[in-house]
Amino acid sequence: MAILSSRLLSPVDIIVDSREAAANKDIVEGLKKRGVQVAIAELSAGDYYLTAAAGRRPVLVERKTVVDFANSIRDGRIWDQAERLKEAGREGDAEPLLLLEGWLGLLERRTKWNITAVLRVLDELVLEWRIPVMPVHNKNATVSWLAAKAKSLGKTREKNVVRLRVDKKPLQLNDRILYVTEGLAGPVIARRLLQHFGTLRAIANASIRELMSVEGVGEKRAKEIYALFNTKWTSS
Repeated sequence: MAILSSRLLSPVDIIVDSREAAANKDIVEGLKKRGVQVAIAELSAGDYYLTAAAGRRPVLVERKTVVDFANSIRDGRIWDQAERLKEAGREGDAEPLLLLEGWLGLLERRTKWNITAVLRVLDELVLEWRIPVMPVHNKNATVSWLAAKAKSLGKTREKNVVRLRVDKKPLQLNDRILYVTEGLAGPVIARRLLQHFGTLRAIANASIRELMSVEGVGEKRAKEIYALFNTKWTSS
């Protein structure tokens, strides 16, 4: 599956995903005001594709506010998005990068998120997935960095738009087990559960007290996991 479905006719500095552009028109306008040549197209991975002149590698950027980042951890989207970014890098087509916009302290101040859990996901993305994270404090900073980075990759007329290809492979059994477990407890706790119990069956058969022996699993979370495996389903 190509990240960019068709080759553009004229050189540009940044290709903005059509959904991202619709939701953040101010970013697109801000880039244009800074002299960046922008095109809008549907991308199957990332939000911004920064093109590059010969001899340099383009950059594929996934932009997330801190709130969206936390939500993507909760619903597991972050790992699918990370895989797509990483595969773009493996193919040698683009440097993957996560742009994290906003103040992480907001999550502690206004939500019930444990900041340690968020930081653990960030360190896994950086250290295990090898996806750099660029922190910016607000949307204006996002525009400033995108514009500066795009210009550093060469003059517009020298840039080529490469058709990136990211073939989405079916999940292997091990990945499917992790995916199911993440649906129970999120990505960080899921890995701890599997490391402790070994199999989904063992997690399902565990008592509340046994579940609580896993780091980060309190009584409330343990009861929720136990209830998922021991409550009879009824049709609505």
